[in-house]
Amino acid sequence: MELAKLVTMLQSAKEGSEYLDYAIQRELGMAKPVPAYTSSLDAALTLLPQGWTIHRLGQLSNCRGGFAGWIGELYRGSDAMIPYPAPAPAASAPLALCMAAMRIRLAETQPGAGEESAAELSQRLGG
Repeated sequence: MELAKLVTMLQSAKEGSEYLDYAIQRELGMAKPVPAYTSSLDAALTLLPQGWTIHRLGQLSNCRGGFAGWIGELYRGSDAMIPYPAPAPAASAPLALCMAAMRIRLAETQPGAGEESAAELSQRLGG
């Protein structure tokens, strides 16, 4: 399965599933047993790329006394801003972390990932 398609499937999932867990495992090229990435916070935390940590993991309010989903965002200590903000809420905390980790892996596979110089970043940010 293509990594971009996996990110989309995680974003649209209503709950964790063994199918998504296996899809993540296939992308990572790991052996069995397959952890319950999409339904266990402990398993989802193992997906964080080396050097990354949680910036935000929380529920969003629907402004009517309920909740509208979970947001998960990751960052590196060297980042001045969150490089891959959450585009949409997930149905659960483990799904939000899975989405965030897979978005980072997808972004790092794109051409030119991480090649922006400090001067380019400063110019882009108006500095």
